[in-house]
Amino acid sequence: MTQIRRAATIAIRVAIGGLVAAAFTAFLPIWPCSLFEHFRVQYLFAAIVLAAVAHPLAPRGWFDAALITAVIQLCMLAPDLQRARRPLPAGGVPVRLLLANVLTANERYADVRDLITTTRPDLVGLVEVDDIWLAELEPALAGYQRLASPRSDNLGIALYARGSLDGAIEALGTEWPSVVATVTLANARLSIVLTHPIPPISAAHERAQIRQLDAIAARALTLPPPVAIAGDLNATPWSRMFLRLVARSGLCDSRAGFGLQTTFPTNLALLGIPIDHVLLSCDVGVRDRRIGPAIGSDHFPVILDLVLPIR
Repeated sequence: MTQIRRAATIAIRVAIGGLVAAAFTAFLPIWPCSLFEHFRVQYLFAAIVLAAVAHPLAPRGWFDAALITAVIQLCMLAPDLQRARRPLPAGGVPVRLLLANVLTANERYADVRDLITTTRPDLVGLVEVDDIWLAELEPALAGYQRLASPRSDNLGIALYARGSLDGAIEALGTEWPSVVATVTLANARLSIVLTHPIPPISAAHERAQIRQLDAIAARALTLPPPVAIAGDLNATPWSRMFLRLVARSGLCDSRAGFGLQTTFPTNLALLGIPIDHVLLSCDVGVRDRRIGPAIGSDHFPVILDLVLPIR
């Protein structure tokens, strides 16, 4: 029994030491340390569990380390999780937006067609589309106007609208495409930037991601309000690059009041993080925001019911 307790104590010390190292590495603003900042929810829950286990088994200092780590993570997450829903504009125009990273290599075209048919969105933002995807989805999107830049490298993009769609494909900060458009629906209008920054899998890619997000924030300021920035941003709401985008664009996160809403990855729930986002002018209401069903991608789609102010 003593040997089992000793082994358990060693295991707890190793686990807490690894947790503390990962959690505090996240504060270093250099790649790859910056990648650790996206998993603060996981650090919080791990710290709570380890603190509970360490209390009867390990020396008090190890319990304290786990507890302090949990408190710090909670402080980092609290500004995001405590936000309330914004009031809906009186007499506004309801608009449904579907945002989906379909994954270029994914062949479950019928699932995405069914999702579009059942949800009947007014706006559809798709990332990681190629020519095959555009052709396969055409039956479900007949009657929509489209702006698209299909690619085979997971950076293709397409925006569909039931109303009038006026805009262009632009390279913002990098050579990769974004859709910049103004959509008119009934007697309301929405300017939208649909984008997909490259994942920060290297220091160079992270710099490119930040350049693109900075350029998108600047471009959003030039558009007639209300404005939306939508896409797989490859950034969590508590990451430095996301907070920088929000501050520079002046937009509000549509997740406010709707919880974590994790979208990636679909096959590892414990590592789930929210990286598919819609930022909005703060006078746009969000009646509902929910995560859609699995569509064969490594991302879950996001469905939003917006209320646009009449201008």
